[in-house]
Amino acid sequence: MKAFFILKNMKLMLNILLLILCSFLLSSDSIFQKIDTIIINGNKNTKDYIIKREILHPIYSPLDSLDMAKDIDRLYNLGIFSTVDINVENNIYNINVVESFAILPDLVIDYNENLKKWSYGLGLAHINFLGLNQNLYVGGAFIGEKWFAVSLYNPWLYGDHISLRTMLYNRFSDNPFYNFSFNETYFLAESGFYSGLNNKFQFGLSYYKNIKHTIHELLLLLSNEKDLYKYLNLEFIYQYDTRDVYKDPLKGHLFEVSTGYSKSLINSNSDISHLSLSFSKFFLLESKYLHEPVFSYQLYTLLKFPNFDQLPIHEYEYLGGEDFIRGYSSFSDEYPNNFDKDIEVSNVIYNHLELQSTILKKRDYGRIEFGVDGLLFINSGIGSKKINSFSLNNLLVGYGFGFKFFITGPPPISLTFGFNPYGQNYTHFSD
Repeated sequence: MKAFFILKNMKLMLNILLLILCSFLLSSDSIFQKIDTIIINGNKNTKDYIIKREILHPIYSPLDSLDMAKDIDRLYNLGIFSTVDINVENNIYNINVVESFAILPDLVIDYNENLKKWSYGLGLAHINFLGLNQNLYVGGAFIGEKWFAVSLYNPWLYGDHISLRTMLYNRFSDNPFYNFSFNETYFLAESGFYSGLNNKFQFGLSYYKNIKHTIHELLLLLSNEKDLYKYLNLEFIYQYDTRDVYKDPLKGHLFEVSTGYSKSLINSNSDISHLSLSFSKFFLLESKYLHEPVFSYQLYTLLKFPNFDQLPIHEYEYLGGEDFIRGYSSFSDEYPNNFDKDIEVSNVIYNHLELQSTILKKRDYGRIEFGVDGLLFINSGIGSKKINSFSLNNLLVGYGFGFKFFITGPPPISLTFGFNPYGQNYTHFSD
């Protein structure tokens, strides 16, 4: 009899649990609600298929919040929307976007910290040309360092992200380290494709010409330096990219291999090859005091062939400055008398650690997104003039803080203040 009552109570408890489970499932729209329709709202210029081809949430399947979040990131990464939101109602996948201004004036105000010179000019960027997410740019600087550029980029022409980029660029400037001016011309045709969502391949063919002139007639170029260089360049880039938001990642990583060969069209003994490897990782941290703090690090290696003393000046690298270790200048004569490190090199091993947190959250201010982040950083690196001559005795370390300004269209603009162990500090303004 006792066993009978136990079985009867267990059966009652199972029925109650089953009833609770059914009630929970019936009240959960995300489980039983299947997506059967996609509706796009807010795109006045962008073609529907440009948006739909980024959507990977399966149709006629239950709502998956992770897939929906990834769809939002992919649409935001197009760079043409100031706001992206997706919600589901009555089995409808509602995609709501706010288009940024398609045509953006580019007021060129640039500071070249090597030349210690400001440049001013004007440009025009169409970031959604023909509503096809194509980027058309025309512009230049006409005061200071003079340059002119025309480019057209279609990131997804057909197939699986098969892209096409063309660019024509000309610059007339002075070399800040040596006594000559130069006039360089660059033309690029580049294409690429995806394999899956994370594997990206790019192939480039370009033409480069550099004409050098001594500033003073009595000053000659270095003995191995020529007054004219012409190259036909071949380049290959592979990326494995899992970042969520390209412009300002909260998580994921980026691995890149870039290799190139420059065939001299004048002297067969002047060919140049390069190989670079880069790995960046981003972590979203938890904090009671910081908003969306992200810790990131990067490891980067650049190797060039032949050795430094056989390279033209325009192939030299400088460890100090905005490109690498921001606690230093690119000019070796600005360092203390006891400074014996090699700043001017051709090969680089570099890394940085960075903590970034939101100060002003990115918001849509009438089709223009704007936000500000603060950052702390430590940079370190080693340079060498021969591939087999890297030495820890040449290690440089810099550190500092700064700000990143996010605006719809261009990459983030950074203002950083770098310091080094010698008591020096440098300000860098870059994009």
